[in-house]
Amino acid sequence: MGGRFFRAEKCLSYGRGLLNDYPALELELWNLAMERYPRKILAMVDTSFEGDVMLTTNIYKFFRVGELPKSLWRKYATLSGTLVARTARAIAQVDGRRFEVFVESPAYGGGKVLVGRGLLNKLTLVLAGPRKLTCLAEEAAAASLGSS
Repeated sequence: MGGRFFRAEKCLSYGRGLLNDYPALELELWNLAMERYPRKILAMVDTSFEGDVMLTTNIYKFFRVGELPKSLWRKYATLSGTLVARTARAIAQVDGRRFEVFVESPAYGGGKVLVGRGLLNKLTLVLAGPRKLTCLAEEAAAASLGSS
C-alpha cells in the first residue's frame, strides 16, 4: 500500500488569544432565509463532537428561522448526562466551499463554538501541531511533488 501526499492550501494559525492550543477553522454561515451571519466564526475543531457545527446560544438565535421541530433535536451523551441540542438547518462555507449543515446549541446553557465530525468528514485537514496550524489540504499526486 503506497503513501498518500497532501498539499496544504490554506492554513489558519491558532495558539494565541481565545483558542489557545485548539485547532480551529474559520466559517461563514447563512441561515435558511439565506441571510449571512454578520461575521466569520472561528470554531474549535472537535473530533469528539459528532454533529456539524455547535454554536453558543447567542449566535444560534440568528439561525432559528431554520430550526427543526423539537422532536428532531439531537441528543448527545456527555460525562455530565444527556445534552439536548436545538438544531437548525444552515449553510456553511469553508474557504469558498459550501455545505448544507446542521447548527446546534444546547437547549440549556451557553454552549461553545465547535466544528465536529459531521463537517470535518467533508474536508481534508492537516493539523500541524508543532507549528500550531490547521490547514485545508488537497490530495497531491506523487509526481507533482517531485517523487518517482
